[in-house]
Amino acid sequence: MSLFPDELPALDCHAHIAPDVTDAQIGALKGAVVLAVTRTPAETAHALRRRDTTLVWGTGVHPAVPAALKAFDLRQFAATLKKTCLIGEIGLDRRGSLDRQRSVLAQILDAARNEPVILSLHSSGRTGPLMDLLTSHPHPGIILHWFLGSPDELKQAIDLGAYFSVNAAMPDYALAALPLHRLLPETDFPASRRATGAIRPGVVDLLEQRLAQLHDSTPQLIRRRFWQNLRELTTRTQVLDRLPEAIADCALEA
Repeated sequence: MSLFPDELPALDCHAHIAPDVTDAQIGALKGAVVLAVTRTPAETAHALRRRDTTLVWGTGVHPAVPAALKAFDLRQFAATLKKTCLIGEIGLDRRGSLDRQRSVLAQILDAARNEPVILSLHSSGRTGPLMDLLTSHPHPGIILHWFLGSPDELKQAIDLGAYFSVNAAMPDYALAALPLHRLLPETDFPASRRATGAIRPGVVDLLEQRLAQLHDSTPQLIRRRFWQNLRELTTRTQVLDRLPEAIADCALEA
């Protein structure tokens, strides 16, 4: 029987959750399905020991965390891809050495090339270099998190087949510029909690309402569109069968 008998649950495709989260704390998410990204190899090691029905844990190397870049080991990272279908948070950031960040990300993209995974990518301050790297290292599972690139960079991302995880802190013009059939919701919890209105992961009501207004739709239809987009992305990347069963069922039923 589905864990979600009445309606599609809230979906959050990029949030940070401590890997020692308790069952009670997960219960407080009110059934939200969350792609829980990690920042460091150490956090990943802890997170991937978990087995949760509504959370998908990622393997991440955050580009703005020097300790994560220093601890990156390609062999160890590649081994985590057998345990998860989500890579994130990875990418490039305005802080720190571009050369080091680019080297780590290129190795990650090479490791992911033939793997059934989706990837949540950070691009703050370095959208151009990220687009260049994704052009030379394409992957069908790209999700650009909180993407605020130029119109040319946006076109490049769309042409690459990228999806975009968006949140309520993003301005209307940025949300409206993105194709609805490529959108996924996120909170980036706990970052910018005041701006997003997300008091916990999975709180995407405000985002759904704003997108409904921008697209002359309803929040319920926007949520269904999110789930349909996730189904399309996970199907083309062969990730659908790697998701927890209840999450895969929601995607198939959307």
